[in-house]
Amino acid sequence: RAAAHQRPRPALAPRRRSTATAACAHRTDSAPVSQPVMAYQFSYPSETSNGDAINWATSRVRETYSSAEPMSPDARQRIVYELISFKGPLTATVTVGPAPPKLAKVDPKDWKPRQVAEGVLADRATGRIATGQKVSLAEVESAKKESIDGTDYVYYEYISQGSPNLQEREATTFRHSLGVTAIRGDYLYTCTFSSPESFWDINADGFESAIRSFRLTPPNRKKYREPGNEGLLPPLPF
Repeated sequence: RAAAHQRPRPALAPRRRSTATAACAHRTDSAPVSQPVMAYQFSYPSETSNGDAINWATSRVRETYSSAEPMSPDARQRIVYELISFKGPLTATVTVGPAPPKLAKVDPKDWKPRQVAEGVLADRATGRIATGQKVSLAEVESAKKESIDGTDYVYYEYISQGSPNLQEREATTFRHSLGVTAIRGDYLYTCTFSSPESFWDINADGFESAIRSFRLTPPNRKKYREPGNEGLLPPLPF
């Protein structure tokens, strides 16, 4: 596109090697998470690539979409699982929501990986331009799609503006993140791992393994609650 038609972007940190499409150089220990009510699972790293322990705390677990807190005022994307490590801080989230507006009118089989990444990031943003359209301050570095057991997974890497922290006291800081988005029915499930740029190198490999472990699992008829159609009563025992 001509430069005149591009939306101004924030000045972001220097680019590092893209991990969203690379094999992990270091295997880190991990811990599993399995949520049968919403039918997903993943593993998160328990140490950095240099062997230091990551002390995660589970800050949020929601069994259903309707009981989860929204990420923005329109309450579309909601956080159903969240981990935080205060050294950094490092964060890990699983969010669920309907297809963002820029994708909703397009057949899912025609979605491009970068469109999915940018749509999800814009949908969780709180910034808006004069027309009322949401805008994301994140810059997608890379995106690719893979089909696993009949489900499409979009893997992406992005950089966003952060807040000053104990390690980075400058007014302008940056966060580096890896995400994966998968679709089930009318809803997108997104797993994201994020750290300040200064902590990225020692966490990138573990984060890569984590998003690669994310799977939508076969729904259990007795436990599964479909987002947006959860009902008030538990499932029947058959």
